Amino acid sequence: MTRQAWRTRAATVMVLAQLSAGVAVAEDGVQLAPVVTKPIVGTIAPKTNTWGEISFADAKSYPWDGQQGSAIEKPPLGKYSKTIFTGPDVGQLIYVVYEPTFDTKMPPGGRPPHYHQFWEWGYTLKGDSVMPEPVSPYQKNGMLYRKKEGGWLSRPPYSLHGGSWETGGLRNQLPYHLIIYEEGDGHLINVGPNGGYVGRYGKPPANPSMGDWKSVKEFSRPWLVDSVRDLEWEADTELPGRYVKWLSDDIAQGFRAQLVKIPPGWTAPPEARKTYFENANRMRYMVWGEMRVWQFKSPDDAGRSFKVKEDYFIYQPPRSIWGYGPDSVSDMGAVWLEVTYAKGLTHGGGPIESPKSLR
Repeated sequence: MTRQAWRTRAATVMVLAQLSAGVAVAEDGVQLAPVVTKPIVGTIAPKTNTWGEISFADAKSYPWDGQQGSAIEKPPLGKYSKTIFTGPDVGQLIYVVYEPTFDTKMPPGGRPPHYHQFWEWGYTLKGDSVMPEPVSPYQKNGMLYRKKEGGWLSRPPYSLHGGSWETGGLRNQLPYHLIIYEEGDGHLINVGPNGGYVGRYGKPPANPSMGDWKSVKEFSRPWLVDSVRDLEWEADTELPGRYVKWLSDDIAQGFRAQLVKIPPGWTAPPEARKTYFENANRMRYMVWGEMRVWQFKSPDDAGRSFKVKEDYFIYQPPRSIWGYGPDSVSDMGAVWLEVTYAKGLTHGGGPIESPKSLR
């Protein structure tokens, strides 16, 4: 038997063994990242002298909130949502799909805008959405912003949005696929004559004054950018051969968001094959393609290689090792959304530290 034939036979035996053990494998025999059905829980601060691990969620195979197999009792954002990540106390990353309209009626009027007392961000994976963006609680005809595929949103606290006081109106044209992260508990505060606090699932406010929208001294504005229309890929200054699109970089707030792209056959330099943060949290969501990443229990661990594909979410808590192997990271290339917090899972505490190499 030739060496190549022996390798092929050994790989076939390994794949069959993985299949019999219930481990998912890709068509090329590489083990897919583990599938979970409960939200990954984030880490605010790491324990001293301990190491965490990166973890994975496959949004495609993940159960819909409130349906069979889900750990979430009720969908938080419409009928079709998947809560794939939560903070240990508040905060949730949600994959949500809003259906297309099946009638010819424009949105009805009379619904007021609202705001949150926490930061949120979102990225449009597919489709489009029309978002009312007023600048005053008394404004009846605010800007209607059409957020499309590649659309990025970073919304600070007290940013007015939503509602349908506008005359006329616009509708989404296609199903809207969105990744959204809320740093708070999901409550909102409506403005207008009947405005007030609305807690998620009917949860009451911590104190009655939270719903007093007239006491707000200044409303903020969101950062909206169409990354397809308005931004171009540029060379990554940290890792040669990669490309990035800068979406947000709030230095003092300790928050950064980028789109990252690697070409087919890209190989990570030695200093980037095992890196970690002491305090920072990093989230990655695969927008397109596939790549192989390594999971390590500690710096001395030999590690395991996993393949992640489109719609995989990867969470890297502080003091966990992000790894690439010595060979090609991706055969077809990959594009992913990468969001980093300097500390914890909320804005504040910047700037963001540089990753440490375990080379």
